[in-house]
Amino acid sequence: MSSPPPTKPPRGVKQGKETSGLLMSVIRTLSASETNEQREKERAKLEKEYKKSDARLDELVAAHAQEMTDVMQKFSAVSTALGAWGQHCAAAEARLGACRALLRVRRDDLRRLWADARTHHHALRMLTDIERVVVSEREARELAAAGRVLAAAHALQAALLTARTELPHVHALSATTAHLEAKKKELVDIIVRRISEAVYRDERAPLSRRVSARRRTALLLAELTKSEEVTDAYLQDITPEFEASLTEEDKTFETTVMISLEALGVLEQLKEATEKFKVQIQNELLEVIDSVSRRIIEDVEIEVDIEGEEDGEMFEAEGVTEMGRPLARLVSCLAEEFKACGTRNKRLLQLWRAALQKHRISEQCLHTEQNYWSAVQQVMQLLLTEYLEIESVNLAAQRSSGNASDSGATELRLSDYFAKKRPQRRRDKLFKLAAATPPADAVLSRRQRYPLVCRPQPALLHAVLPALHALCAHLERPGGGECSLRAFISDYVRWGESERLLRHTRALIDAAVKAPSAWRERSMPPENTGRGRAVFACCAEAWGALRAAALAARRCGGCGGGAALRVLSAALDALAQHARAAHAKLAPAGPARAARWLADDDIVRFLQALPNYRAAVDHSHYTDKELKQAYEREAEILGTSLGDGEVSKREIVADINTLVDLALLCESMDWLSTNIKTIPAIVSAPSGFGAGLKLNEKFHAYIASAARNFESIAHKCLLFLHLEMRIECFHYLGQEEKVEGSESSEQSGGAGGASRLAHRLLAFHEHASALLADSALAYIMSGVGEMMSAAVVWRWQSAAGAGAGAEARLAALRHCLAALALPHDGLHAAHAYLHLLACSPEEIITSVREKGPQFSELEYLNAFKVIGARRGLAPADMRAQLKQLSAALGHVGVTV
Repeated sequence: MSSPPPTKPPRGVKQGKETSGLLMSVIRTLSASETNEQREKERAKLEKEYKKSDARLDELVAAHAQEMTDVMQKFSAVSTALGAWGQHCAAAEARLGACRALLRVRRDDLRRLWADARTHHHALRMLTDIERVVVSEREARELAAAGRVLAAAHALQAALLTARTELPHVHALSATTAHLEAKKKELVDIIVRRISEAVYRDERAPLSRRVSARRRTALLLAELTKSEEVTDAYLQDITPEFEASLTEEDKTFETTVMISLEALGVLEQLKEATEKFKVQIQNELLEVIDSVSRRIIEDVEIEVDIEGEEDGEMFEAEGVTEMGRPLARLVSCLAEEFKACGTRNKRLLQLWRAALQKHRISEQCLHTEQNYWSAVQQVMQLLLTEYLEIESVNLAAQRSSGNASDSGATELRLSDYFAKKRPQRRRDKLFKLAAATPPADAVLSRRQRYPLVCRPQPALLHAVLPALHALCAHLERPGGGECSLRAFISDYVRWGESERLLRHTRALIDAAVKAPSAWRERSMPPENTGRGRAVFACCAEAWGALRAAALAARRCGGCGGGAALRVLSAALDALAQHARAAHAKLAPAGPARAARWLADDDIVRFLQALPNYRAAVDHSHYTDKELKQAYEREAEILGTSLGDGEVSKREIVADINTLVDLALLCESMDWLSTNIKTIPAIVSAPSGFGAGLKLNEKFHAYIASAARNFESIAHKCLLFLHLEMRIECFHYLGQEEKVEGSESSEQSGGAGGASRLAHRLLAFHEHASALLADSALAYIMSGVGEMMSAAVVWRWQSAAGAGAGAEARLAALRHCLAALALPHDGLHAAHAYLHLLACSPEEIITSVREKGPQFSELEYLNAFKVIGARRGLAPADMRAQLKQLSAALGHVGVTV
């Protein structure tokens, strides 16, 4: 029986020794046996098993005898081979030891040689770096001189990087490195100045040079390809090679700025350059003012578009003086320049923001559009301060704090900037106009230091207001922020210009009304007033000053125009005082009956309540019947007011020129009142640079009140002339017979008083018809016939009665009315009374009973007295006749 060959136990696993185990098992078994019999049984059993195992072992040895023989042979061969390899390894070890000793010696030699080569390599590279650092300064200077700032920045930054990283311990290069740092700062200044020139002086070449077609094409393409949204990818193609490929014809604002910003990014100076550019904004704007001022002074032909030409026409229409025209042109050109610079500055901000994003720098350091426009407003305030001779420009602080600012603060003046000297410290005051004009030599010396286009004076404000309004409107566009320039101008108008304008307007008014020929010389009013009648020349000049002040307030508009309206209030008050004084001087006073009646409020109210007055003043429409009744009523009341009817020569105005002057004053006051009412329309009318002023109810009420003041003077003059004509009727028609006193005189010259009255009326009408309006002249002259009738009736009620010259007197009065183109209806009462005096008492009583009374009871009584005296009636008969007359009149008669 064959058994399987023995197998090699797995590595790391050791088999336990079975002998000891079996032995221990046997010992335990024997120890557990109680009797010898049991022990024998166990021993027999063990022996049996031992024999079986021994037999098994013999079988296995016999079965594997050949294999064991082969194993022993192979073991012997392996042992022999291992002994031989051991000897070989010992020999190799000896040889390796010898090689190790030889390699150690060679390694030291190679290490020494390698160190020497490394030293030479570093020395050569250091020399190369040193040469690059030394040469880069000259290369950067040449590139910068050629306009290639980006290449110069790359060269300079590479040299600085080499000096900092590769040559930090070379102390001999410290001076060169410091020089490179200085060149870097100089290059940054050049780049910032280049950006400033691109923004503030772009395309400002001599105007006589024609732009080539290629240049126009480049500018057009740059404008068409310009992107509104700029990112860092927009600057990826900006390289020194791109810069080198550009020619002068291809360069635009866009390429110049992008190359400059990329150069600043290479130099790692974008943030610092932002601060430098922000600080230089105001100085650059002052340089713009300098350049434009010199171009205007040298009469350089500046291209203006159609809108500019229209603006110029508007300036002329607003009355800009020849002295103010250069300043108006300067401010207009500056406004256009600042708007163009603002557009380029906006684009610069977009490109600068993209450059900051590309180089991973925060945008908080970047200036804003508000910084630029704030600087524009500041330099414009400086410009206005210089030309308008304003002492202080710190209005915002004055307005916010309400008191003077710190006395140590200094203020920048335009002259100080151009003179390159330190500003002088001044006391902070609100606007203060110069007390006296500087002499001509001082002005010339100032112009030699800096360019002034005209002589400074406060009145130049109105020449520049249109351009300033347009600039302020541009600054106040959505997103533009608060306009401090408008606040500056508004404060100046409120505290400075309004006072100057008031003084100027009042000076013109005073000069006009206080001139030697004032209130005597007449002139035709301006054509735009719509009247063709003469007025006092001083009134026309005064209105010209008022209108100029109104136009000045309108020109101020939103820049303090409301404050400028106060000038009109004060000027109107002053003119009203002068007008009252002129009326008091021209109107006759003292014994003049018309002046006494005009001082009687009852008579004035009575006259003003009549329809004829309202028709003349208010232009109301009344029928002829209503007007005739008004004149009859007026003649009746005024005749009664005369009392005995006697009007002496001292009670009339003997000089016809005095009445003519009053008529002219009436027309002048009415003309002024009409024009004053147009002031709200003038100041609220839209102008060429914006809408007019918005007026409140208070201003409208004041203008209406001022107009009524002048209307009141005109109405007083009108009433005086109206009363004077009626009083003269009583004087000439009632006083004549009292003077001459005899019947022969009445027969020979009975119509003399009527002739003198006719001559007087015709003379006044001849002068007044060319001065007064038709309605005013009609109010004065109409109703004269009714007053003539009242005068002659009063004359005939005297003891003398109507003499032989009564018909002649009535005929002369009819001719006078015909010459005056007035109806004869007013003399009907005189004719009827003359017929009444020719009748007997019985006929009069019969007529009253049949037809009713035609005259008042007093007039009938006076007629009976005249008839009784003329016919020699006895007193008893007269009393009887009067009783019958009283019975006939009953309660119908009117007793005055």
